[in-house]
Amino acid sequence: MEEQVFTNLAVPTSIAKDQCIYCFESLYNNITATFNTTHSLDICISCFQATCPNHSLLHYKVTQHSSDSPHGHYLNLSKWERPASSPSSASMNNDESNNKKIKLQIDTKSEDELYETKWSFQKISTDGSLLEPLFDNNTNTETLSSNTLNKINDIIRAKSKTLVEETQSWELELNSCSHTRSLQSGESSISPTPAALDHCHDCDLDSNLWLCLHCGNVGCGRNQVGIDGNSHALAHFDTHKDHPLAIKLGSLSPESSDVYCYQCNDEVRFDGDKDFLAKFLLTNYQIDVSSKMGTEKSLIELQVEQNMNWNFKMVDSHGNELIQLPPSKELGCGFINLGNSCYLNSVLQCLFNDGVPNWATLLANLIGNEFPLDCVYPTTNLKCQLIKILNAFKLNPENYPEGIKPQSFKNYVGQSNKEFKSNNQQDATEFLTFLLEQLEKTLFKKDNNPNNIMKFIMEDKIQCQSCGNVKYSYEPTEYIQLPLDGTNNPQNLVETLTNFFNGENIDFDCPTCKKTVVATKRQRFKTSPNTLVISPHRISFEKETWTPIKTSAELTLPNLDDSSNELLDLSSFISKGFDPTKETLFPEDVNEDNNTFKPNEQAVPPLLEMGFTENLAAKALYHTGNNNDPEPALQWLMQHMDDSDFQDEFVPPPQTKAAGPAAKVDQESLSNMIDMGLNEKLSIKALVLNKGDINASIEWVFNNPDDNGELPSETTPKRDEEGIIYGNLDAKPYRLTAVVCHKGNSAHSGHYVAFIRKMIDDELKWVLYNDEKIVVSDNIDEIKKDGYIYFYSRD
Repeated sequence: MEEQVFTNLAVPTSIAKDQCIYCFESLYNNITATFNTTHSLDICISCFQATCPNHSLLHYKVTQHSSDSPHGHYLNLSKWERPASSPSSASMNNDESNNKKIKLQIDTKSEDELYETKWSFQKISTDGSLLEPLFDNNTNTETLSSNTLNKINDIIRAKSKTLVEETQSWELELNSCSHTRSLQSGESSISPTPAALDHCHDCDLDSNLWLCLHCGNVGCGRNQVGIDGNSHALAHFDTHKDHPLAIKLGSLSPESSDVYCYQCNDEVRFDGDKDFLAKFLLTNYQIDVSSKMGTEKSLIELQVEQNMNWNFKMVDSHGNELIQLPPSKELGCGFINLGNSCYLNSVLQCLFNDGVPNWATLLANLIGNEFPLDCVYPTTNLKCQLIKILNAFKLNPENYPEGIKPQSFKNYVGQSNKEFKSNNQQDATEFLTFLLEQLEKTLFKKDNNPNNIMKFIMEDKIQCQSCGNVKYSYEPTEYIQLPLDGTNNPQNLVETLTNFFNGENIDFDCPTCKKTVVATKRQRFKTSPNTLVISPHRISFEKETWTPIKTSAELTLPNLDDSSNELLDLSSFISKGFDPTKETLFPEDVNEDNNTFKPNEQAVPPLLEMGFTENLAAKALYHTGNNNDPEPALQWLMQHMDDSDFQDEFVPPPQTKAAGPAAKVDQESLSNMIDMGLNEKLSIKALVLNKGDINASIEWVFNNPDDNGELPSETTPKRDEEGIIYGNLDAKPYRLTAVVCHKGNSAHSGHYVAFIRKMIDDELKWVLYNDEKIVVSDNIDEIKKDGYIYFYSRD
């Protein structure tokens, strides 16, 4: 009877069967696994989602609540590592495990070669309390129909969606450039000069040699760790700008060729004919590629080796192997690298693991730890993905000694961005800002937003150097992009911050001087955040080609090696605001049209779509502040529909004589304050009381957050919204709580890790989160030299 569910079952060609949709449980078991530690997944026969045995009943309950028919049948799958076929295979397996992290291309092997699959067909009991086994792989096959066995085999052999998505992991994509295409098409002239190929033409080095493809000059490469070089190949390009392409001689073989474009500052390749380079070298430089053995490491191998050294050596400043710590509620757990997802792993560690103090706590208070019953497909729901990670970090991190795999989270968050959707390496700062923005758009509300911990108000002041008049404006922001000087010389964080806040001279159309003048523009903190995010601008662009390059300049941080005295004082960068005794504001722009009320062009169309006339829309907007949001105007219309003069033609009086309090204030100033997160009603009152002085009005709102916003003459009912003031009005010192570091010389590759301060043995120590590995690390040099995002938090 139970076999009937297989009769018309259509099995998809790929199934997400590597991880539970509610947690990070998998179906893989190593040789040492016992009955008590069995890992398995239940594949729902109705929707082909995978749940672990602990969550299958939840999935059943969800489908009871949200579907026409509950999903009650599951195929339980588990995979067991096959015994080693040779004495050395155990060590080989360890090497392969490491190699999975650094492969340039995934080598897809048959699952049957690596694992034995066990299965069991189950159904939910009548009372919905447990899973009842019906038959399994040990059942006499003669008792089962061929259709049932075929469908079960189809499910087992269906491709893994995760494997399909990972096939490009760690594959370094090389592209051609305009210079390779020019050389290949014959447009680029060459003048090959026969010369010795066994040593640098400018020194005695006989390794790390590069051949100029345009003239045959042989120069040594850059000096790298373990590789000698005097950069004579680069020096040749500097004096011959029309010779951008060079090839590494030591790594040349029939299977490998390293072509580098100095103009594009990147490794490149030739399009089309795969034999072009071999023919070109033989014709012009008498180099027979077929006889070359590739005795030196290629650029890709060097890049991979660099990643391996950073990824797997894990040594302290004295060269001692670091001891890996087990996951715990205090330390959280690691993230498994999906190929090039270390940028995502490091950012998530800082957010979920208290690198940004209280962010995860506020998130948990907001979304809880229970999955909603109205979501059948949690992989397509952001709230479910956040709950999944939160539970792994805060409830049961001990279940994941090898880390968790954030595949479904990455898939969901990246679906709206082609860069983050890809498997290419990405910029961690860009991902952080993208993620915070997506959370606010999709899930967080303005007045209950964990991201507010990092938000603050930045003040911009422009002062004309001719007349001395000033202009103040304010902008909510979430981090400081701190420019470095572009060299690899050591730099100081406090000095760099000082230079940042000293400001710059700009060309400015002065409304007082009535001409373009030189003005000083400088920034200050109007408020200070609970956690200040500082991102040193390590990526710059080569001016001629706009090629991104990275600087690894050491950034000295205040007393980094002394946690008791390590404070960042920002009090000198806090704004003192407009000083009417010393400063004069620029005159407001005067426009005759400003004397006539104009309905907000953004708010009118929604009101017209609801069936209201332009006359009514204008009347409502006039009485409710004429803002972008049409909701207050809609409420006003609903409240006044029964008025005897509701349909009368609305003739707005001049704005200066308007009765509505919102119409008495400058709309640009009001909009500026609202953009800062200030309450609209309080802002209107502040502007009225302070006669339009925006700086004094902002100060008034900060000093009167509990005011009801009512003006004595105000009779129009207004929406009661709770205003949010981002940041703090007082200045307190900051301590470094987390750092995202980037190891590598390229903006397109390298490796990200996270350092987070944790209490270890009653002492604050730096804990390094290197993908799935968790270790205590005292190597603060990495924090200074490779720091990419610094999280400073107030006590």
